[in-house]
Amino acid sequence: MLALMGFAAAVGFQLGERTLETSPTPPFAASPLTIVAVQGTLVDERQMSVEAEWGRVGRVLNRLAGTVTTSSSVPVGETVVVDAGAVLFSVNELPVVAMPGGVAAYRSLAPGAVGTDVRQLQEFLVAAGYGVDAIDGRWRQDTTVAYRQWRTDRLLPARSEIALGEIVFISSLPLTVTPVAGLVAGEVIGDGDVAFEVLAAVPTLRLSLGTDVSLQVPVATLVDVDVAGEVVSTTATERQSLSDAGGRLADLALVGDGVCGQWCESLSTSGVSSWPAVVRLKGPATGVVVPVGAIRSGAGSGTVVVTQEGSSVPVEVVLQVGGDAIVTGLSAGDVVVIPGTSAGVAG
Repeated sequence: MLALMGFAAAVGFQLGERTLETSPTPPFAASPLTIVAVQGTLVDERQMSVEAEWGRVGRVLNRLAGTVTTSSSVPVGETVVVDAGAVLFSVNELPVVAMPGGVAAYRSLAPGAVGTDVRQLQEFLVAAGYGVDAIDGRWRQDTTVAYRQWRTDRLLPARSEIALGEIVFISSLPLTVTPVAGLVAGEVIGDGDVAFEVLAAVPTLRLSLGTDVSLQVPVATLVDVDVAGEVVSTTATERQSLSDAGGRLADLALVGDGVCGQWCESLSTSGVSSWPAVVRLKGPATGVVVPVGAIRSGAGSGTVVVTQEGSSVPVEVVLQVGGDAIVTGLSAGDVVVIPGTSAGVAG
């Protein structure tokens, strides 16, 4: 009997000990997640596309009827900047030269001629370094000498007269042009045929916004366009239009002097070309960065963050990009609490 009781007692002790070993683990106490504020830079950039198109603003007409003996040095579909004195092409071996002037060439010129067209010729010669006694629109010996010397220096046949069509007076030089399809050696060209189309000083650039009306690009937003490897800096303007497909387009303006650079030569004059672009919608801004989730409403209309010690610190959001924000009122290294989150910490 004693032995049996002793056995029972032993068994009871072991069962009791086993029961203590299998008791549930105490629950974890929830504590909020914290994060360290850091110094950083935020910028909201989007990859988009830009359409480029040359506008036509005029035409250059040929006045020499005959056969094109020297074609334009620029293929159809490409552009060239024409300046005063440039040889555009030749017809029947007569070079056609561009000169500045508001009155179009309408007759042949020779010694003894009087008129505005003669004055324009004299103004060109003087600007090119070939002096005349007077810029008065009268072709005298001094004009003949200057004109012949200019032709000799340009390796052109020495002549003292100008056939109608040998000079094309253009009101504003330099200008950007593109040749027409028929301006090639061997083609027959008539008096009055179009030789070149005059293009706008710079192409029209439009940012493609698509059909998403929620995407807004404020005026003066910086847009960097990659044209054949060259970055062209532009800004968005207030002018918008619709594409043929119904998408929104925002006109862009060149940054700086607004002059066409080397990149303009990469744009085809036929139709619209598309180029990748980076649109900087917000920023860049540098400062103390915290998650947007750490910012909460404070007293009144202000915003605060709560530090690890439980203090509410007033902050002002300088820039928000995605889930991050740059704020004032904090220092890099401050530990802030993310409300509504928890990290498991044993109690």
